[in-house]
Order: sequence, then C-alpha cells, then structure tokens
Amino acid sequence: MSNDNTQYLVAALGDAVIVSVRGRAVYTTCREFGEFLEKIGGSPDVRKLILDMKLCEGVDSTVLGLIAGAAGDFRGKGGEVVMQRCGPRIAEVVANLGLGSLLTLLSGDAVDAGTEKLLAEGATSCAAAAPATNRTILQAHETLMAADPDNVPRFKQVVDFMRADLGM
Repeated sequence: MSNDNTQYLVAALGDAVIVSVRGRAVYTTCREFGEFLEKIGGSPDVRKLILDMKLCEGVDSTVLGLIAGAAGDFRGKGGEVVMQRCGPRIAEVVANLGLGSLLTLLSGDAVDAGTEKLLAEGATSCAAAAPATNRTILQAHETLMAADPDNVPRFKQVVDFMRADLGM
C-alpha cells in the first residue's frame, strides 16, 4: 500500500472506539486522523480508544505523537488507549519511544473483545488524504519529548525547526 491507500476505519460501541489503521500512517496522511483523536479525546462519552494495527505497514513519529497526545487525554479522564496487533517493528518503536507508560500494547494477535465484529459490521472511514499542518507536527513531537526524556535528543532538531518555521 502506498500513502494514497492509507485508511483509518472507525467503529464505535458504547464508550469504546476502535480504529483500524491500514497502510502507512505518516504525516502526509494524518490531518483528519489527528483531528479525530483530538475530538474523541475531549469527549466525555468515549472512555476507550482501541487502535488495531494488524494492517498497518508503518507509522511515523508524527502519528505516534498524535496517539501519545490522545493517550494523555484519555488517561486524564480515567480512560485508556490500547494498541493491538502491532507488527514487531511498530511494537519496537512504541517501546523505544517510552509510550508504554501512556498506552496499553497488546502483543501478537491479542485482540480487545469485539474488534473484528465491530469492524466488519459498521466501520466508517476517517479521511486520510491531507498532510498534517506544521503546528500539528510540532505538537506531536513536543508530546513525544514530554512522554520520555530520552526522546528530547531524538526530536529536538525537528521541534526547533518547526518552531522557527512557525515564527515561535
């Protein structure tokens, strides 16, 4: 799958939302996904976000920063973010960025109950065509830096560049 085929399929059940991430989840395809995460993170009705990564070919630091931001929002309201069925590379990146303290990572083919049924019965698509804005890229990387001090040297240049580009 190319970036043009990236999809974020969404299904809801009660206070849970499941998102099946398909293709490459990267900054060039994540504007609406980031807006969606922000919206549900602020919703008192949604207590659990399940990210199904079975068909995700890769994820970049911008998208991981958006997910980390959502995980912080969910934790702040007593909820949780679960990332399930990650390939070994995605699981390794999540662990290396210290995001295990913000979200639950289900290993292997472990699945939160109801995932397959919900996605088969009633998933809608969250648009994936628009790239993230510079402000979103900045915020995502600042979130990663705040999530784990080891991320500061990894993303400091990106953050400095984005701040300069935004005149901050």
